[in-house]
Amino acid sequence: METVDNRDESVFQNAVQSWWKSKNVNAAGIGTPQGGSRDQNLRGDTMDGFRDVIIEHLMAGGVREEDIFCGRQLERLASNLPSYYRASKNWDIVVCRNSHYKRLKNPSLKEPVLIAAIEFKSQTGSIGNNQNNRIEESIGNAHDFWASYENKNFIHLTPRPWLGYLFVGRYAEGDETKCVEIKQPHIPTDPAFEGPHRDARLSRTRFKGISYAERYRVFLERMIAKKLYDGACFLVTHEDIAQLIPNYRVLYPELSGEKFLDSLRRHIRGYYFD
Repeated sequence: METVDNRDESVFQNAVQSWWKSKNVNAAGIGTPQGGSRDQNLRGDTMDGFRDVIIEHLMAGGVREEDIFCGRQLERLASNLPSYYRASKNWDIVVCRNSHYKRLKNPSLKEPVLIAAIEFKSQTGSIGNNQNNRIEESIGNAHDFWASYENKNFIHLTPRPWLGYLFVGRYAEGDETKCVEIKQPHIPTDPAFEGPHRDARLSRTRFKGISYAERYRVFLERMIAKKLYDGACFLVTHEDIAQLIPNYRVLYPELSGEKFLDSLRRHIRGYYFD
C-alpha cells in the first residue's frame, strides 16, 4: 500500500479495509439481491473489522474474552440487553461481568455488572440518504438504553455503563463542506444548522445550511453533551483513498478513533476491575 501524508490516524486501518472488502463482496451479488447500497449492508460482517479492533483493545486493557459479547440477535450468546420500551436490543459489542448465563451454572458469582455497550452505523450510498432516519434511530436507542438503566433493568446503577457510537461513511474529499438546503417555513432553524454560508438574499424559509457531515458532528456533540453517549467516533472513507494509508479521514478531532478508544479504555480501567 502507498502511504500518504499522515494527517489522520490509522488505528482502524484494517477495519476500514475489511469494510470495503465486505461492501465489494456483497455488491457483487452474494446473498439475496435487493439493489443499490441495500445489498452492500445485508451481511452482518460489514462492521466486523471494527468489532475486532475494539475487542483487541479491550483485551489488551485486561478485559477477559469471556466478558465480551458480540453475538447477533438469535445466537445463543447474543449481545442483547434488556430495554425499556421493548423487550431487548441487540448491541454490536457488550462488556458484562458475571453474565447471567454464567450465574445459572455458578450461583456463587456476584450479580451481573454491565460495563459498556457499543453501537455501529455505516453509510455508503448518497450521503444524505436516510441520515435523519439513522439519527432518529440512534437517539431512540440511547433514550431506550438509559430508561432501562434508570428502571434498574441492568441491576446496578453504579458503575454507570459506558455507551459508545461508531460511524463510518463513504465521503469524497470536500463532501464535508457541501452545503445542504434547508426548508423551514414555520419556525426559524436552530442556528447550529445554518452554517456560515446562509445567503441573506434567499427566502427566509429556504437557505443553504451546513453539510451532512457537519450535521452528524452537531448530532454527536449534542448527544455526548446530554450524556446520551459517552464516546462517539465519526470516520469517513472513499474509493479514492481505500488503498492508501490511512484509508479513512478524521474530520473532527474530538470524534476520532483514538479518542473513542481512549475514552473506552479509561472507563474500563476505572470500573471493570474489582
